[in-house]
Amino acid sequence: MSNPARRRGRGGNPQQQSDTSSARGGGLAPGAFDGPASRGGASSNTGSAGRPASTAQSGISDPGSQPGSPSTSPRAAQPGSFAPGPASPRSPSSAVAPAPLMTDPARDPARQARLTDSLRNIDLPASFYNMDNLYQLPTDFKTRPGYNTTGREVSVKLNSFPVVQFPLSPVYQYDVQIGSGAEKRAVILKAWASKARKAATGEWFIFDGNKLGWSGQNFDRDIHVMADLDAEEGRSSGRTSNTFRIVIRKAKTLNLSLIQAYFNRQIQMGPEILEGINFLDHLLREGPSRNPRFIPIRRQFFIRDGQRAALGGGVEVFRGVYQSLRLAEGQRAIINLDVANCCFWQPTSLIAAIIAKMRLRDPQGIQQQCRPVQDNGTVKASQFQKLMSKNFRKVLVKARYEGCPVADKAWNIKDFSVHNAQQHMLDMKDASGNLTGQQQSVAQYFRTKYNVTLQYPGLPLVEMTKKGVFYPMEFLHVIENQRYAFKLDETQTANMIKFAVTRPDVRNSSINEGQGWLNWSEDRFLKQYGLKVNPTMIRTKARILPSPEVQFGGAAAKPGTAGRWDLRGKKFLTTNPKELAAWGIGVFGNADKPMLEKFAKDFAQAYRQHGGKVSSAPPNLMRLPADPAQAVEQLHNGTGNMFKQRPQLLIFIVQDKNSFHYLRIKKSCDCRFGVVSQVLQFQQVRKGNPQYYSNVLMKVNAKLGGTTAQAKPDRTSGFKSFPGPTMVIGADVSHASPGSEQASMAALTVSFDKFGGRYAAACQTNGKRVEIITEANWSSMLTPLATQWVATIGGGRVPGTVYYFRDGVSEGQFVHVMQQEVPHIKGVLSTIQGSDWKGKITVIIAAKRHHVRAFPEDKAGADKNGNPLPGTLIEHDCTMPFEWDFYLYSHIALQGTARPVHYTVIHDESNHPPNVIQNMIYEHCYQYMRSTTSVSMFPAVYYAHLASNRAKAHENIPSSEGPQGGPGFKQNQPAAQSDVSDSEVRPLMAMFPINGIQFAMWYI
Repeated sequence: MSNPARRRGRGGNPQQQSDTSSARGGGLAPGAFDGPASRGGASSNTGSAGRPASTAQSGISDPGSQPGSPSTSPRAAQPGSFAPGPASPRSPSSAVAPAPLMTDPARDPARQARLTDSLRNIDLPASFYNMDNLYQLPTDFKTRPGYNTTGREVSVKLNSFPVVQFPLSPVYQYDVQIGSGAEKRAVILKAWASKARKAATGEWFIFDGNKLGWSGQNFDRDIHVMADLDAEEGRSSGRTSNTFRIVIRKAKTLNLSLIQAYFNRQIQMGPEILEGINFLDHLLREGPSRNPRFIPIRRQFFIRDGQRAALGGGVEVFRGVYQSLRLAEGQRAIINLDVANCCFWQPTSLIAAIIAKMRLRDPQGIQQQCRPVQDNGTVKASQFQKLMSKNFRKVLVKARYEGCPVADKAWNIKDFSVHNAQQHMLDMKDASGNLTGQQQSVAQYFRTKYNVTLQYPGLPLVEMTKKGVFYPMEFLHVIENQRYAFKLDETQTANMIKFAVTRPDVRNSSINEGQGWLNWSEDRFLKQYGLKVNPTMIRTKARILPSPEVQFGGAAAKPGTAGRWDLRGKKFLTTNPKELAAWGIGVFGNADKPMLEKFAKDFAQAYRQHGGKVSSAPPNLMRLPADPAQAVEQLHNGTGNMFKQRPQLLIFIVQDKNSFHYLRIKKSCDCRFGVVSQVLQFQQVRKGNPQYYSNVLMKVNAKLGGTTAQAKPDRTSGFKSFPGPTMVIGADVSHASPGSEQASMAALTVSFDKFGGRYAAACQTNGKRVEIITEANWSSMLTPLATQWVATIGGGRVPGTVYYFRDGVSEGQFVHVMQQEVPHIKGVLSTIQGSDWKGKITVIIAAKRHHVRAFPEDKAGADKNGNPLPGTLIEHDCTMPFEWDFYLYSHIALQGTARPVHYTVIHDESNHPPNVIQNMIYEHCYQYMRSTTSVSMFPAVYYAHLASNRAKAHENIPSSEGPQGGPGFKQNQPAAQSDVSDSEVRPLMAMFPINGIQFAMWYI
């Protein structure tokens, strides 16, 4: 039998091509598939039950009549019913959704292609994105005003390697056109890999997989190549052409010396420099991408026989290496190299993969859960089967059974049929391809033709993306080295952390091992073009900033570079303004009353020892019903009735860590009753550990209006205090987990004291996967917070200085922050003031998703694990060439290798010197409200992230629909049905504005 038809499709691992239909149309090539479960176009033969039927041979096949010839659609003999039903349920994703109502300008699908679109794998400075001409005037980003001079200097190694030589010979850039331009990527790559193309361009031609190519050879004339994919794969031509025209046309000569001229500030950024950087990035990746030892995924490369570990649920993790070309301070380009960890499907049978992924016990569980449902006489897939289809769509599999004629072909899963191998009937053909009038089920066909008896004939057939191709599930095996694109569950995440978390010395060794894998000095493409990289890590001078003193009520802690302290014998800086008199404690499940009474007494006493004001009257104690909404109502009303006033605090003691239980408690407290609440674990309460009480009381005190501590700058610090009335704003947008239909959640925090210790927060939905906060949200969230700030903190005046800390945006979105979010902030303040706001704003981006790591070279700069000490500031050699960015370690890593936060000051109307703004950021990390350690990120951003996650409890959906995302969201459950379209999102439920809860730290 001839080889399978050429494969086309998206996704999957880079080595396996999928099987979606090609430019030939929907027809199947002879021998493309062993036909019992294959179907083609419509047929006049309706079968004995009045349904279309698939066709298969009866007798010996000939070249003109192979199994799987397109003639009819499948029929299914349902037991006890012959009513027509769909052959395959359509995926909901096939419907065309209306245009989103809230869209991200950085991801607008209607926009024209931009110059930087081809540079997504390169870490570019924000100013480079001005080349896209999105706006009439370019956005000016703050340039580095100098370097920090406080603290002491230490030497560290960076996981970066300098480029010491750019290609010296000319490099020519070419436009590449393959076929009509509408071909899928898999076809483009197969045509490019053809022998005909290689013969025309030579071995050293580099192709970006899209429309650009490069070569050191000057082709003055256009190159025209015809790539016959049938001939390439040694099979006879089909009924339609499988040949693609490749046209290569010289576009320009690259001048790579312009990159160094840019470093030397001899020229400004221009398209020619971007094109040179784009070539260097592809050159760097070309060698390992062609190396069969690697599994390439963008900038990451994984060794096929390298280190891996099973995570459970049919998933395993591989360890590999990450590399990225960057432009850096110091007038040079560098290669950032790091450890990469990526999840893959385990190579196993499809049945085993489904059992593991869907948390079933055996194949019978699949059959039971996938039992079709009747809907007005129509057979439909069960909710479980729909979810199974969603989880396994686009997974690549191979068929394995005795005599399989296409055993090496990779198939791409499209769906699971509502029919099984006993129900799916085939119309048989004779050797000449004529219908015989006989029918067989798929199960009978395999038994007759291959002497194979199905072990699980009741399982759903598996439909492939190749039109009309179905297979029995038990014949299919998941192909190795396929990336797993779903969110990990709690068990998998825990196993992932165990695998990924490594000490600094181990990570350092792994990075050097990865450098050995890539072996730049022997990379034949780098040698051919003349790009040279120094294989020794960059050594740079960092600074350890002076640590602040942590001021409590009447006492102080001096953590130095230890990054931690304790609360023993310390009173909070400020405590609850109003005595805690009306509070209640409720417990879910069984708990003896004496234990609750002891806890209430000890908890109140612990608060008093930290300075808290608590009435001598004991709280209301209750045993709660299982339903969280009823429990909150009973505890709230019972406490209010007992003390004849609105409750100030409700404490709930729960038996487990059920996150959905927690969210329902918070929704009722926040949105129905407007009371702050605290949830405690029963096991911890029973232990009665004073340290646990102190840790919880930091949160309770903050919710009741108090402040844990204040960071007092060291006398040598460049920062002393805020200049006059100052407001700090933090913002974050969180997005739904894979498989969830939750909206993106925007969160703002606003400082509510004079030193940036307390923060109020507001949250609102922000479209779906929209990163830039909408104008409507700025107005609805910031206006009430800023108005309250003016009334309570500003003394009736708007702030003269604003610090805006933004999390979660990439360099390409900095321009949107400046062009959209910053004007919205100024607009709100202007509205409150009644005239144009004339204050000064400083905009700082905070990012943790990067691959820069530092390794101290001497013990004086390292903690006991070998991580940089808190206060370690890196400004040289890995930062941007001219923009003002820096990396700051402000915390002690409890495990693994510490990661600094990457701060970029993109706008600064106050013209701060580095000593002021960098030291301020570091010192504020010591006044995070609920911790006795310094934290890794500026608190305003940290609080915004907390509020964003907590606000998921405010989703305006019935609790019966279950959690829609986050820790409580189960991918193995169908998504909740909604009357809101994909282009819309419901706003959150409003908090009940009583007792000023909306201005309290309700989220902490």
